[in-house]
Amino acid sequence: MKNILFYGDSNTWGFDPATRNRYPYKVRWTSICAGILGADFCCIPSGMNGRTTMFDDPLKGCRNGLEGIDYALQTHKPLDLIVVMLGTNDLKYTDAAGCAAGMEQLICKIITANERYNLSSPVFPDGAKVLLISPVLLFENINETGKCDAREESRKLADLYIDIEDRYGLEFLNAANIAEPSDTDRVHLGPEGHRKIGQAVAEKISSIFDRLQV
Repeated sequence: MKNILFYGDSNTWGFDPATRNRYPYKVRWTSICAGILGADFCCIPSGMNGRTTMFDDPLKGCRNGLEGIDYALQTHKPLDLIVVMLGTNDLKYTDAAGCAAGMEQLICKIITANERYNLSSPVFPDGAKVLLISPVLLFENINETGKCDAREESRKLADLYIDIEDRYGLEFLNAANIAEPSDTDRVHLGPEGHRKIGQAVAEKISSIFDRLQV
């Protein structure tokens, strides 16, 4: 069985913009992905509302993805793959380049997990494998500090993430080419968006492991 960790924000958690509660299990893209992949895969969702790559929310704790990643890795190891989809919430605090810098720090922490915890069992027994997903575009300005136009900056993330993919030999998927946020708040995925992302991620994961078996 392949163990896969999904590390993300409210769209990974399953935030419903209409009710502001959590979508039922079967609606979330992580669950749809798990259903498609089947019994040979253990899919572990680790989503949190407001999570960033490395920025602290001054009003809500536990949102810093860089600080939280080791807890997630150590809790759910051993892992065969981690899927990371973050960046939207960073645009409250920085621009796209700052977001990409945060993502690069997060990726570096993930891929060095075995070396940093070499006195315990490895996080990635077969070596670190990362699927980096650039998030869906924003159609509202979520920025609260006036530092940037979050709508425009969200359109730059995919190219910046591709650069990270190239530098570290990652897998990559651009969610903005697959789905749009819901009409309710133009930030969070609706049920159709979850379905599309879940299917696309399942196809990508299948292709990753098919290649590894060749």
